[in-house]
Amino acid sequence: MKRIEFVANDEGIKACWEACLKDCEQAEEILREQGDYSVLSDCARNVLYYCENFVQFDFLINQAYTASKRIAECIHEHPRLLFQIKQVQLEALQEAELQSGHPLNITDDLRAELSQLHSNIQAADEGRFGDIKIDSMLKRDPVEWTKAFEDVVDEVEHEVYEKLIDIPRGMGFCFAYWAARREAFQKRGIEWRSPQQMNPRVMFD
Repeated sequence: MKRIEFVANDEGIKACWEACLKDCEQAEEILREQGDYSVLSDCARNVLYYCENFVQFDFLINQAYTASKRIAECIHEHPRLLFQIKQVQLEALQEAELQSGHPLNITDDLRAELSQLHSNIQAADEGRFGDIKIDSMLKRDPVEWTKAFEDVVDEVEHEVYEKLIDIPRGMGFCFAYWAARREAFQKRGIEWRSPQQMNPRVMFD
């Protein structure tokens, strides 16, 4: 989805909000249909741009929060981008608190999320992979938190999508996907371990 320039008038705001929603919808559809994941970050960057503008206006706080929260749920392998999105989300919540004169419980939860995101990113940047914490039963390769990974993951996803485009997304597809992904990362000098490798006692299908 092509980004449109934010213009602070009724027509411009309406156009940007409609474009923002379309980017959210496109990202959600890609995840639902297991499409080309490389497009997700473009959708997210567009939404981030719109929300950074929306949050500057009191009457657009709800739109800024709604869209940033929605797109954040679509971003899983761009921790630095996710951090920026959640910062805008927090800004919208803080402004909502000022407007209402009442604190919101979810604001503290979001602050905690941001703090953990920041800690994990910093740990990855410093090579302290053992300090990275995730709220999941399944282990993930900590290399996914590095900037080197984040810089090439879109290229990898597009390459893998093109390679597997004709393979049905049914049972067993994850193994073909992981194998192609591992190969694509290796070509770029990154050793990535799949969920199967990270969780050898877990059954995947």
